[in-house]
Amino acid sequence: MLRLICAATALLAASTPAFAADVSAAPTRVISVAGVDFRDAAAVRQVYSQIKTAASSVCDNYAAISRVTQADVACANKAVSAAVHTLDRPLLTAIHQGRVPAV
Repeated sequence: MLRLICAATALLAASTPAFAADVSAAPTRVISVAGVDFRDAAAVRQVYSQIKTAASSVCDNYAAISRVTQADVACANKAVSAAVHTLDRPLLTAIHQGRVPAV
């Protein structure tokens, strides 16, 4: 399983002593990658899509405002990059970096 944490919240918590103990309260989304064949481009694209959707979900700030902000986008981008790095699968990394053509 893969757990995505809103990168902006985690960074704020890590850099601010008053919030340091509250990182566990950051929004998370778990994605199961059990049984995924990471050699299959279609399966990896599906996982990548799930990662991006989950990252957008944990990073959205709709509670405060009704539109996507630059901070939301930056948070989601960091969360996706962190998830790809954590999984450390060559084809997933290549898709993330745009080195595999879309189907």
